[in-house]
Amino acid sequence: MARRLIAGAVVVFALALLLFPQAGGDAARAGLALCGEVILPALFPYFVLSGLAVRLGLGQRLARLLDPVMEPLFHVSGAGSAALALGALGGYPVGAETARTLLDEGLLSREEAQRLLCFCNNSGPAFILAVAGSAVFSSIAAGVFLLTVHILSALVVGLLLRGAPPPSAGRRRLKEAAPTPSAALLPQAVKQALTASLQVSAYVVLFNIVIGLLQALPWPSAISGSLLSPLLSGVLELSNGVCALENWSQSPLGLAVCAFLLGWGGLSVHCQTAALLEGSGLQMVPYLGAKLLQGTVSAGLALAGAWLMPGLLPTALAGQEVDLLTLLPLSVGTGAVLWLGVGFLLAKM
Repeated sequence: MARRLIAGAVVVFALALLLFPQAGGDAARAGLALCGEVILPALFPYFVLSGLAVRLGLGQRLARLLDPVMEPLFHVSGAGSAALALGALGGYPVGAETARTLLDEGLLSREEAQRLLCFCNNSGPAFILAVAGSAVFSSIAAGVFLLTVHILSALVVGLLLRGAPPPSAGRRRLKEAAPTPSAALLPQAVKQALTASLQVSAYVVLFNIVIGLLQALPWPSAISGSLLSPLLSGVLELSNGVCALENWSQSPLGLAVCAFLLGWGGLSVHCQTAALLEGSGLQMVPYLGAKLLQGTVSAGLALAGAWLMPGLLPTALAGQEVDLLTLLPLSVGTGAVLWLGVGFLLAKM
């Protein structure tokens, strides 16, 4: 059945390219520009940093420090906090990449890595504060609120899906990760980061083409002028959907849709995650269910917050243009400041 659906989608995609070649070509060029000017500069350094951090022993250090917290709350070894922290700082899909690295290094069991994957792969604060908050909703307060909702929803999902605790007597003792030779630290991290960045970029271009072809279709005004348009776009690709909410920046429903999209992540992110997890034995179905749950929890929290704090969304000019090529470099700078803060804290541990 799945193969038939995929075959049908391929046929539809091919027909759309034949019917709308100009839209497909423009979307491909825009996607390549986005990758060259934003995605690669934003993600590649974070992939390198997260790989180096794990190989330098961040997982073991956090395991000793946070095991008394992570184990009772999420039934995951303290080493999993590395994926949770780095994923929250670096954004999609750094958390999934870090969880895979922890599994490969022997710091997590496969069951722990699967459980961790459900709540460690999240949107970064740089994107939420600079793009969703400052640009789309014209409010730093809205950005901080969305970031708080996003983190809380991830933790709630981790608590809801933690499963039964492993028996203390029968829990597998994880092996000590063999230290990576110093001369190989940087080459291994760079090689892994380059592969991951190229995989991410390929999916960004592909889904940019899909969205461009969908936008070329003659949609009824009831859809194109409603919240369904950014919602459908964001279900496919996160950044396009969030930026399409600029006309709904004064609406609590717009805030809720934005929170849902940030929690869900988009099919583009999930394809990137699947590519990074290939060969690990980690399953995508539980992960997808968890992301859908996180999006739903996020939307509910956002609606409740907008109701309790009516001044959260200030009066703003509707219809403003949000240009990712202009705004995402700002989010990279925000992320760099956060990473410097984390580096300082780690140096003091």
